Amino acid sequence: MRVSEYFDLGVDQNELDFVDIDMDTDVELFIDPTWIHIQKGEWFERTSRTLFGYFDYIVELYEEGKKEEARELFGFSREPNETCFGVSKGQPDGTGPSETMLVEFFDEVISNDMIENGLIRRLEDLHVFVEGFGPDRLSDLVTNVIRKHLVDFTKEQCQQHEIPLTEDPVEIGWSWNQDKREWEIVRDQALIVDDRVKLLVPKSIAVKVFRYNASQYCSHHVLVRRQKEHIASGTSLVQKRKDQTLYVNKSDIRDLEITGANKNEKKYVAEQTIRDTTLIEEFRNSIDNVLRDSSRTNRLSNEDFIEVVRKSQERLRNV
Repeated sequence: MRVSEYFDLGVDQNELDFVDIDMDTDVELFIDPTWIHIQKGEWFERTSRTLFGYFDYIVELYEEGKKEEARELFGFSREPNETCFGVSKGQPDGTGPSETMLVEFFDEVISNDMIENGLIRRLEDLHVFVEGFGPDRLSDLVTNVIRKHLVDFTKEQCQQHEIPLTEDPVEIGWSWNQDKREWEIVRDQALIVDDRVKLLVPKSIAVKVFRYNASQYCSHHVLVRRQKEHIASGTSLVQKRKDQTLYVNKSDIRDLEITGANKNEKKYVAEQTIRDTTLIEEFRNSIDNVLRDSSRTNRLSNEDFIEVVRKSQERLRNV
């Protein structure tokens, strides 16, 4: 049952600032930090500072040689179920190996010198370069880091729509405290349904697909650069148009340098970025413009959210 139905709000998704989730199952949505960073408003600005501050501190510790301390900062994360976001087939169940996997992912970052080589500078970079670190893992980590901000948003929305909260503070979970630069347990009034804490998520930061990913980076930056380099070097991939201008097909580069070399996309873009870190810098700078361009954005409509929840409900009935 959706939040609006459960609490008889008398409104639908169009009139809500949060995703009107079904509280009995996960919806296939993710929290996208890039949408947090580009939006105006006190909540977005505070939340953005927390996200940047968290990972900046990890990089700072790493660069000071405090690798173990940096590694431990991933140890407070777990698979959250309060938002009902993710890809579970049944009820939200936060029992996944998120903490262990995050530590393993950071070990990969360290062992491959990804920070030293300029590949990893923000949370989203993990999604681009680290094998196995998909949108679900990024969304889980972001949720943990900004849990206190989501609690604040949930309380504000509940007060606005007269949704009851617990009278007394309860333990909700870990969140990053940017002022203290440490993880802390959040205790606050909470939205509880069937003995489960629920967190509402602004619909403006919820996505089905991340724009900040390896495929976007590869296609629009790495392969574009490689096209120019092949032309400059006069390789066998260079072809001529009828007007004698030179060109190289991206698909040919993929066939030769990725598929033909038995590499996956993340490994390939990592190697190319080590050759020239301006590539990832250009990609980071381009994301804001991509998201603000209505013809290219991945922003979901109210109808999209309704359809995603409907499909999740249907999937639950078929379990």
